[in-house]
Amino acid sequence: MLAIIVLIIYLCACLWLLAGARQGLSESNAHGQLMAGMIMACFGWLVHGYSLCLALFQGPSLAMNTTDVASLIAWIITAVTLIRSWNRPGFAGLAGALLLCAGIAAALTDEGARTFSTSQSGWELTAHILIAAAAYALVAVGASLGLALHTLDYRLRHHRPLGWMKTLPSIEALETCMFQAITIGFTLLTLTLFSGFIFVRDLVAQHLMHKVALSCLAWLILGTLLWGRWQLGWRGRIAARWALSGFALLGLSYFGAKLVLEVILGRHWG
Repeated sequence: MLAIIVLIIYLCACLWLLAGARQGLSESNAHGQLMAGMIMACFGWLVHGYSLCLALFQGPSLAMNTTDVASLIAWIITAVTLIRSWNRPGFAGLAGALLLCAGIAAALTDEGARTFSTSQSGWELTAHILIAAAAYALVAVGASLGLALHTLDYRLRHHRPLGWMKTLPSIEALETCMFQAITIGFTLLTLTLFSGFIFVRDLVAQHLMHKVALSCLAWLILGTLLWGRWQLGWRGRIAARWALSGFALLGLSYFGAKLVLEVILGRHWG
């Protein structure tokens, strides 16, 4: 029930933000709509966090299923997008779309329903999980910006009507924020892989081999993207495609492997 309330709050915040972004910052009542959307989104984020606490700490410690992790990542994404939108209101429209996705992820959270447990515990594993979730969230934000960048660039090059994309910031602003998110996400992903190799006991026994292999591939792609930006000046569509490729591999490394384990094989990590 609480997860559905979070979805409703996020949906209302999304509508307020999209309405304000569509009118434009120059309109007199747009600022009020954007502020109302931001306040509502912050309230939803707090309720979402409380819902996550109920879901994660009523069951076995650290035993998170796929929907739990999706909700945790969505909660972090919400925090990142709210901070960015507060500093740069031009991102409010994109923030509204991400809020809706976060609400759907929150609604899927299965509160306290886990019956399995992990074979190890402690602050090390907790830190590893939180860093991994933050890394995926930042890469997801970067990929979202990359998708918006690629679409906007395509429409401008082919002289297509922009429609709702008029609410987006400039290509330069999208590109800058995309690389900021990817850089932080890549750094956190590096820490995730490093801590995983230290704290994970047995990759095969804990069903983590495929996850680690795909995560390393995603790390290589994102690292190549940042190197290409620094050395070759990659930008625009090329950078967006590399960002989306890294995000897709990272998604397969976690959600793809975890869904196969949970749904098909009836197993769990750890």
